[in-house]
Amino acid sequence: MKPVFLSYCSHHRSTLLGGGLMLIALIMIASAFVAPEHTLAQTGATPTPLPLYALPDARTNRAYVSSSIALATDGRTLVAANLINNTATISVPTFSEVVAEIPVGRDPRSAAITADDAHALITNRADGTLSVINMAEAIVTATISLGAGTLPYAVVTDNNTTAYVSLMGSSQVARVDVVNGRVLAVLDVPAAPAGLTLWGDFLYVTHFWSGELTLIYVPTWSIVRTIATGADVGVFQSIELDTTRGFGYLPQTRLNAQNLTPTYDTLAFPVVNVVDLRSLSVLSGQQIPLDVADRPVNMPFAAAVDRFNQRIYVINAGSDDLSVIDLTTGRARANLRLEANPRGVLLNRDNTRLYVHSALEGTITTITTSDLQIEDVMPIVNLTTPIDQLIGAQLFHSAVDPRLASDHQISCATCHFDGLSDGRVWLGFADGPRNTPVLYALPETVPYTWSGTWDELADVELKIRGLQAGAGLLEGEVVSADPLNLAHAGLSLDLDTLTQYLATLNAPRSPLPVDEAQVNRGAEIFAAQGCAECHVGSAGTNLQAYDVGTGASPLETHGVAFDTPTLRWLWLSAPYFHDGSAATLRQVFELPGRHQLIFTVAPADIDALVYYLQRLPR
Repeated sequence: MKPVFLSYCSHHRSTLLGGGLMLIALIMIASAFVAPEHTLAQTGATPTPLPLYALPDARTNRAYVSSSIALATDGRTLVAANLINNTATISVPTFSEVVAEIPVGRDPRSAAITADDAHALITNRADGTLSVINMAEAIVTATISLGAGTLPYAVVTDNNTTAYVSLMGSSQVARVDVVNGRVLAVLDVPAAPAGLTLWGDFLYVTHFWSGELTLIYVPTWSIVRTIATGADVGVFQSIELDTTRGFGYLPQTRLNAQNLTPTYDTLAFPVVNVVDLRSLSVLSGQQIPLDVADRPVNMPFAAAVDRFNQRIYVINAGSDDLSVIDLTTGRARANLRLEANPRGVLLNRDNTRLYVHSALEGTITTITTSDLQIEDVMPIVNLTTPIDQLIGAQLFHSAVDPRLASDHQISCATCHFDGLSDGRVWLGFADGPRNTPVLYALPETVPYTWSGTWDELADVELKIRGLQAGAGLLEGEVVSADPLNLAHAGLSLDLDTLTQYLATLNAPRSPLPVDEAQVNRGAEIFAAQGCAECHVGSAGTNLQAYDVGTGASPLETHGVAFDTPTLRWLWLSAPYFHDGSAATLRQVFELPGRHQLIFTVAPADIDALVYYLQRLPR
C-alpha cells in the first residue's frame, strides 16, 4: 500500500500540479513530505524543517521484522537459523515438536517465511548466500549467491517473490528475486547494515556499530534519510514497530568510549531508544534505560511489542534474560532467565505466547504472556559443533558468569561482536587511548595489545579481571600484573577453552571489487616505500614494536612504541593507529609521523596503495 500522501498526490496531481511544479512534487514524493511545523533547533542556525513521513495503514499492513526465527501464518510453525550447527530448524513449539533440521550454508543468521508459507529463507553469513527451503519437503531447493565477503545478516519478505537482505560486509541492502534465484538490485547504505523491518513501502535498516537508522523508500529503491539515534550508540541489530502509534523501538547499547575513568559499570549502558516514525526523530524523553527500568543487563538485542497491552519484551543476549517492560510506566513487570545468548524473539498472532531463540544453546523457549511463565524449553538442534567450541563461544558472549563479569554488565562480545572491532577509541585506559582491534587469526600475531604486553591469548584473563571486573577463570590462581613473566595458559580448562575459541574466529574475504592493475601498482608502492620491512609476509607484521610518531609520552605508560599491527582486514577495522587518529587509510599517509607520504609520493600512487591495502589478504 502506498503511503497516504503519495496516494493522494497520484490521484489528484492532474488538478493540483502544472508545468514545473509537477517535477518539484515528484521529487518530493520520491523522498519525503516536509511539514513546516516540525522543526529541529540547530545551534547558530535557523531551525531546519524535518520531514513528515506518511505511514502505511496499520489496519491492513503488518510490519515484518528480521530475526533469527520466523513464524508461519498458522501461528504455530517456527523456522530458526542455527548458527551453531549450520542448519535451519522447522518446529512447532506448542507441541514440542521438531519437524526437521535442514543443513544450509555456514553461519546462518536470519530466517523469513514467504507469505504463502511455501518457502523459508535463511541468510548464510560466512558463505555470502541465501538458502531457499521448501517448507513442505523440508529441503533446500536453491542457494542464491549474494557475493563473497558481503556478510548477509538479515532477511525480510512480505510476499512470495521478493526478499530484502542486509549485507553487513559490503554496506549494502539487496533486493532478491527468490523465485528465479538472482539479485535484482543493491543499494549502498551506511556502514554495517544489520536488522531490517519492512512496513508497507518503507524498509528500515539498522547499522550495527554506529547506531544509525536508515529509511529506504522501496518503490524508488532510494534512501530517504539516515539518522543518528544517540551519542556513542551501537550493537544495534533490530527495530520493532508499534504500527498503531507509529513508534519504532530500538534495543541498543551505549558504548561509553569517552569515559576517562572507566569501571565495569560505566562502559556499556543497555537502552531501548524510541523513534517517531512520522518524523523519523528520536524521542529522547521516551528512552528506556534497562538498567534502571529493570536491572543491569548486557546487550539488548531484539524486542517484541504488544501494542494492545502496551508491553515490550526485550531479550538481552549477553545477560541471557528477558526484560518485560510496561510502556505506560517505563518500569519492568518481570525479568526471566533464558538459555545462552538469546537473539530472536517474537509474539504469536494473538500475543498469548512469546517465543525466544537462544542461539548458543540451540533452544526455543515458549513463554505464556498472561502469567509470564516459561511453558517449555525445546532443543531444536542435533548438535554437531564441537562442544569445547560451543562452550568457548558461550564464555565469549556471556556477562552472566561472575567469573567473567560483575553484575551482568559487560561481555567480550560487547566490543568484539563476531570478532569485529566496535570502531571506537577508548580513552580511559591506563596505557592511553586504545583503538579496538579485530580478533582474526590471532595465533599468528603474538604479542597482543597495542603495547605488546601480552605474550599469549590466555592473558585475556587480565581483561576479564580488570575491565569486566569478573572473578577470573583461573580459579584463585595468582595472576601476574606483568603477563610476560608468567604463563596463564594451561592453568584453567575454561580459560583455555575461551582462548581456543578466540583462535577459531575467521575473517571474511573482502567484498571490495578488484582492479588488478590498481592492486599491482599499490603493491609496487608498498615495496618501494619499504613498508614490507615491518609489515612482513602474509600476516603483514614482524611482531615487533616501534615508535612511529603517534604516541604521546605523558599518557603512554608503556612508552611510545607500538606493536606492528597486521595489515589484513583493514577494510573492517577503521579507524587506524593505536589512538584512532587516522579516520581513513588515506589519512595514515597524510598525518605527521613515519607513515607520512603526501610530500614524497604522488596522490595517484597513494590512492593505489590504499586500494591495495583495503583488499588484503589476497
